Amino acid sequence: MTRAAMRALGLALALSAPLACVGPIVDDEVHEVDPKTLARVAVAPFLPAPDFKGSGDPGVSSGGEGAEAAAVTSRIASDALAAAGFDVIPASDVANVFEAAGKPVPHGDEAAFAQVVAKEFGATSVLFGKVYRYRERRGGDLGATRPASVGIELALHAAPGARLLWTARFDHTQHALSENALVARKYPGAGSRWLTAAELVRWGLDAATKRLTELR
Repeated sequence: MTRAAMRALGLALALSAPLACVGPIVDDEVHEVDPKTLARVAVAPFLPAPDFKGSGDPGVSSGGEGAEAAAVTSRIASDALAAAGFDVIPASDVANVFEAAGKPVPHGDEAAFAQVVAKEFGATSVLFGKVYRYRERRGGDLGATRPASVGIELALHAAPGARLLWTARFDHTQHALSENALVARKYPGAGSRWLTAAELVRWGLDAATKRLTELR
């Protein structure tokens, strides 16, 4: 190999090394997934975590903010799954079944949830989610004094039976392009603008659903 070729190879390796250090967008773990369990996915209404962290702005109720963040994230999860080609029962439809029956949504009882969505919708699995941080950016697209920051945990259970199939965690605060170019270029807009919290959630949940598509 000539010296010029060796220098070119060395430069290529040096440039590619940082890329290997960029971790996955979503940390996930496959527990026991049969592709048949992904045939029809119901989305349970997400919940705010007990230690939910919101904007922290004066006069803003963390309780109300948490419920709103969970509702927004539920809708985004339903949309992300549908966009990835899954047959989805959105969280709003799942909640309506319990409301129509005059029963409370059985949060915390995965088996009861799984039984109902299997019976009412023919669901083969149900996705649960918990939002532990949903902090909106301060500022606009082109200038923000504080970036959006979100933290979400997902758990997919079989329906019926509620056997745990897959778990994932998305915990991210947006980086500026000047701060971490390798990560920032992966954002919608390739790091050219500041994302809203909802946009950051969608980016993370798109990555999560992409992992699920690999298991089908």
